[in-house]
Amino acid sequence: MEMVARTAGSGETAGVADTLADAFSDDPVFRWSARFDGDMTSRLRPMFTSMTEQRTTLDEPLVYVAAGDDDGPATAEVGAAALWYAPGQKVSFGDVVKSLPSTLSCFRWGIGRVLRLLSATEKAHPEEPHYYLFAVGVRQESQGRGLGSDVLGPMLERCDDEGIAAYLENSKPRNEAFYARHGFEPLEPLPLPDGAPPLTPMLRSPR
Repeated sequence: MEMVARTAGSGETAGVADTLADAFSDDPVFRWSARFDGDMTSRLRPMFTSMTEQRTTLDEPLVYVAAGDDDGPATAEVGAAALWYAPGQKVSFGDVVKSLPSTLSCFRWGIGRVLRLLSATEKAHPEEPHYYLFAVGVRQESQGRGLGSDVLGPMLERCDDEGIAAYLENSKPRNEAFYARHGFEPLEPLPLPDGAPPLTPMLRSPR
């Protein structure tokens, strides 16, 4: 089955947000941050909508999507999405302020944990120029079909062409092998507060 990854269109914000919310519905770090053990989908959707809108207003949004062909369950929707930041950019306190209503709605009384987490991730970014993969996700119904690899492909090729590293934070240990197949190597886990799930930075050198 052929999969195609492309830059997200201006009208696909909702599709990107729905896909990322579905993919991160059981994310342990988001759950810890929100002090919530249930399905995070409805909480995460407004936050990912706001963040995607912020990225798609840029001259170069670096938001990619992939969908299946006419026979796949991802027809007419975003099956996978990846949200990148260019070198020198990262999620900042300013981004949180811009997304404050949706962030508060998502994390509620866990907002203090979110701010501590953001501080830790900001400090851990490599000094060398790098593209930052903030989020990549595949809808649960479309997993196992190669969409995750497809949606990462364009930016990883660009990293290689430009000779620039790629960087991410992995919140699910079971995903480490997937990222390793694409050249990411784990770094030391971030120093988070007691009780927090592991969050492991991973760096990919250009090939």
